[in-house]
Amino acid sequence: MVLIPVIKCLPYFCIPGFGGSKEGLAGEAEGDYDLTSFLVELVKKNAMALHYVKKGLVAIVVDNTSCAELSDNGNFDYLNTSRILQEMGWSYLGLTAYQDWNILNWMKELPFVNKERIIVSGFSLGTEPLMVLGALDPSIYAFVYNDFLCRTLERILVMTKPDSKGSRPFPNSIEHLIPGFLTRFDFPDLVAAQAPRPVICTEGGLDRDFDLIKKAYQISGKPDNFTYYHYKMFSDPKDRKQMEQVLEGIDRDTYFNLVNVDPKNHYFKEEWVLPWIDKVLK
Repeated sequence: MVLIPVIKCLPYFCIPGFGGSKEGLAGEAEGDYDLTSFLVELVKKNAMALHYVKKGLVAIVVDNTSCAELSDNGNFDYLNTSRILQEMGWSYLGLTAYQDWNILNWMKELPFVNKERIIVSGFSLGTEPLMVLGALDPSIYAFVYNDFLCRTLERILVMTKPDSKGSRPFPNSIEHLIPGFLTRFDFPDLVAAQAPRPVICTEGGLDRDFDLIKKAYQISGKPDNFTYYHYKMFSDPKDRKQMEQVLEGIDRDTYFNLVNVDPKNHYFKEEWVLPWIDKVLK
């Protein structure tokens, strides 16, 4: 009898952003979810899974709750799902993270997967279940956080400028809301909690929040395991706003500018992530 060794592959667990799909992450035509037989064009910039596979890695891609093949006849209904979940004491993030956690555990059982080197990669909305999975599962090796980093509670408090009709904005739609969460934590706290495991943040924010995370990595004894980049227009420190507290009474566009965010260039930053992979997987 000849024993053939199973080659263990380096796996990525990929979570899409708002309105995205697993097909989009794979660089495929996104699906006929409403049974019209019409496909949308290929998604190229955000096809993170395709980039990983081209590097010889294994990529497991998922859909977010109520999206794509998990949607109702092609209707990506985040809002109704989120409302029903909140009525039950749950949250959209809670259900999405629970689904992802089960798939992640299944992934670990695959014979060709190196479960000691699993990397979770989240784009935009997908960074939220990424942080939850990291908090739940200490065996995850590293994280790709492809979005800007902010303090959600601060965002709620400062984005209060009324529009032309006198209505004040809400900073984020309901799928981002987690009952009781902001009484205890904020997103920079959760990213810091991933220390000492490798993390890359790719779309900036305030240096104030990155300093908090850097301190956590210094305390953990692995300061080099945290990497972050700013949007190109804010890559030079002299072009970034430096503040400890954002003043209230601003609108969304002003907020993004004050926290060093360039929304038009929100995409999967392969130019930074792929070289980082080579570094952390040596």
